[in-house]
Amino acid sequence: MNRLLNIILVAALAAATPFTAQADGGKKAKADSVYIGGEVYDSFTKARIKAVVTITSEDSALAKTDTCYIWRTSSSFGFRVPKRPMRYFIRAEAEGYKTLADTFDLKPRGRKGYYTIPRLLMKRGRDDIYKDVGLNEVVVRGTRVQIAYRGDTIVYDASAFNLPEGSMLDGLIRQMPGVELKDNGDIYVNGKKVDYLLLNGKDFFKGKNKVMLENLPYFTVKNVKVYDKSTEKSEALGREVEPKDFVMDVNLKREYARSYIANAEAGAGTDNRWAARAFGLYFDDHTRVAVFGNANNVNENRQPGSDGDWSPAKMQRGLLATKQAGLSLQTEDKDKRIKDNFDALVRWNDSDNERHNSVETFASDGNIVRGSSAFNRNKDFNLNINNYLTLPKLHIYSYANLDYTNSSNTSWGRDSTLRDTLTNRSWSEGLGRSRRLYFNGYTGWSQPLPWGDYLILFADYSYSRRRPAESFSLTGTQYAADGATDRRNNYADTRSDNYSYGFNLSYDFALPDHWAVRPGVAYRQDREINDNAHYRLDRLASDRYDELGLLPSTRDSLLLALDADNSAYTNVLTRSYGTHLEIMHPMAKSYVYVRLPLYFRREGMHYRSGGLDTVASRSYTDFEPYAQMEFSKGKNKFELNYRMRVTQPEFQSIMPSDDTTDPLALRINNPDLKAITRHWLGGKATFRCDSIDLTWYAGAQAYIVRNDFGTRTTYNSQTGAYTYIDDNVDGNWDFELNGGLNGTFDKKRRLRYVFDASVKYIHSVDFDVAYDTSADVLSTVETMRTNLNLNLTYTLGKLTAGLAGKLTARNSRSDRQGFEAINAYDYRYGANLKYTIPVLNLDLSTDFNVFSRRGYGSAEMNTDDPVWNAQLSKSFFKGSLVAKLTAYDLLHQLSTKSYSINAQGRTETRYNCIPRYLMFSLAYKFTRKAKQNDKN
Repeated sequence: MNRLLNIILVAALAAATPFTAQADGGKKAKADSVYIGGEVYDSFTKARIKAVVTITSEDSALAKTDTCYIWRTSSSFGFRVPKRPMRYFIRAEAEGYKTLADTFDLKPRGRKGYYTIPRLLMKRGRDDIYKDVGLNEVVVRGTRVQIAYRGDTIVYDASAFNLPEGSMLDGLIRQMPGVELKDNGDIYVNGKKVDYLLLNGKDFFKGKNKVMLENLPYFTVKNVKVYDKSTEKSEALGREVEPKDFVMDVNLKREYARSYIANAEAGAGTDNRWAARAFGLYFDDHTRVAVFGNANNVNENRQPGSDGDWSPAKMQRGLLATKQAGLSLQTEDKDKRIKDNFDALVRWNDSDNERHNSVETFASDGNIVRGSSAFNRNKDFNLNINNYLTLPKLHIYSYANLDYTNSSNTSWGRDSTLRDTLTNRSWSEGLGRSRRLYFNGYTGWSQPLPWGDYLILFADYSYSRRRPAESFSLTGTQYAADGATDRRNNYADTRSDNYSYGFNLSYDFALPDHWAVRPGVAYRQDREINDNAHYRLDRLASDRYDELGLLPSTRDSLLLALDADNSAYTNVLTRSYGTHLEIMHPMAKSYVYVRLPLYFRREGMHYRSGGLDTVASRSYTDFEPYAQMEFSKGKNKFELNYRMRVTQPEFQSIMPSDDTTDPLALRINNPDLKAITRHWLGGKATFRCDSIDLTWYAGAQAYIVRNDFGTRTTYNSQTGAYTYIDDNVDGNWDFELNGGLNGTFDKKRRLRYVFDASVKYIHSVDFDVAYDTSADVLSTVETMRTNLNLNLTYTLGKLTAGLAGKLTARNSRSDRQGFEAINAYDYRYGANLKYTIPVLNLDLSTDFNVFSRRGYGSAEMNTDDPVWNAQLSKSFFKGSLVAKLTAYDLLHQLSTKSYSINAQGRTETRYNCIPRYLMFSLAYKFTRKAKQNDKN
């Protein structure tokens, strides 16, 4: 611990040395200057104004001009001026407004580097010289550029992409060069994950990307910007206090930015497929209201004509009917003293999943084969409400979140294990229900001090309650060796109650040239109560308990069936005391952030299971440093980051107890289990050459694990049962190189290419499966994963045609006895087309791809699957009504089977899904545009 304290002290002194030198020497110009800035708004509506602001010093030695930067609801300007007392004359000019003149007296104090000019409120002019000029309308049409750059911001022009009428935002995102949209809504730009989506610079169901992707109509979008954005905490406190977020900002067309928008669609298809959605949006300068609702049972979000992954491995699993509705409300007063963001989302899911598995597990003493069938019916209700409140003038921000889930499920399954001959067979039936209430939030406050430093206080809290959390299961296992049968009727009640709260106090030293050093102290307390009670109802005398879901009428009768050895009550209290040191240097072209946290934690637990009723405690120290550096040189950007994480084993998992609830899976705790230490190191460089419209990037990541959790697995060859014990292993690490490029071949930028590739080496160490003896032999597997992806797209007017190819390779080797080398390849090739047929004004979207597998060890797994999808759409009544006919898997080649292979074994899985169907839908849109004489 002393060594860690020394590290922090040395780092602090090293960071402070250049600051002191600058302050004392005064040799750098920035150390002798400060930044002054302000905002400009309409005096009545408080709307943003893109004004031109000029400042002149009283001694006439300085004169500067800046154009206001419009972002979100702000219109800001700023200047760097000498650090000395001075009166400045301010002049603001804007079209349609009277010229505003004001003064500002700069009185520098201490280390303070930023001074705020009071808001400039401009009045409209009586005579707008531009208003009555009778100019004939001139429409300029030219080739739209899909992608452009404004500094470090990537801008995608939505009008440069051809999308069918009625498309949603996700259709646009899938077409943008260098962008990858995952099925779960995650978005990657040039290989980097987007933290969240914004709508006109503001949050919109933050963290739930699919809400906007699947409900915002494409026709409303002007452009999509990708950039690094200050976090909510930094914005509320008025300065950069933590690393920026990487965001994608969807900007609406001006006519929709201050108007009413409504969009609705309903459709019906073969195999009882149906879908319906509705979306409404209102915008003005200070308020945004959005409501949406959708319901469908298609379990599909890919669209024909796009570069979607229609491979059998990515087929949607099972049948799913979902309904959801949401409300988003953002408001702020005209004086921007209060900003509030409220989101509410309610969702119902009804899933019907049927799965048939064939699994071959690799083992040195002979492979093990399991066959299983399972059916699950799940019904879930979820309500989520959250609110984010900011009081900018008071430097206070607060967030509160409420989440409620009510779930129920029924299931049945059949299973068998083979090794040359049948070892066992089993069956099960189950049902369960649970309710979970979760509440969390945080509040932050900062106090700017006259000499430029900040005092920052942060508090957070959470509470969760899971009750009831009940499950019933009837199981039977028959062993082939002796013909014995093990029948069980299990009931489990696994309720829990948890809470936590914490405080963090920091002092921000504002040093010259935008450097900052922030030491702080923190305290946290967590309480986790888990009452996991398991009962063997088959031990009761009555035959009525051979049925599923029946409980004794009294508590005393139920206790007679208590399986005490497999039941556990834990009450864990954790107190954490810590200190941290943060070093920051946020600049326009560079960013440095280092965090050195040191926490001492003490856990106390009341543990009760079987015959053991005890109190245990443990203490440990966590040191988890984090460092990030970014800088730009010209149009090129470089990034480097490192982080370390220490994960302690769950306290209850190191108590001396076994879990024998499943006769085929015995789990034994390991009291000697140690903490895992993980290290991540990564770097990335992005280069731009605008003269030839080329952007390319290259990156590398390394991941090293010490004391990773492995599993000692012993297989009983007579019964087919497994025994599992977690234990630490060393030697797990991986290293990845990746890169990509996108650009155009021709000067008119009609033919665009996108290429990306990655190679990842994985060194995996775990325990080999042992037969009838303890598992002590380590198994090392070396795997090389290669991914190549190439897309060519040609755009001319209303025609967009593309070619696509993708290769994924897995090559694994091992010195383990009996291990067969794996050389598995998945590749696809195909084409897509989007075209508006003249005269008919009919939009056609179609794609054709062939998905192939090789090296899977059997002819059945090595397949070629051609997939063809198509969509026709036509608009009526000036685009207000759109009719669509969509066909999925026209050739009926998609299989409900999927195959996978890795170092542990081979798996064949079949699901109950409907890959082929037709759907006809009608979509209606209504807009009420802003008034033409509204200049804001």
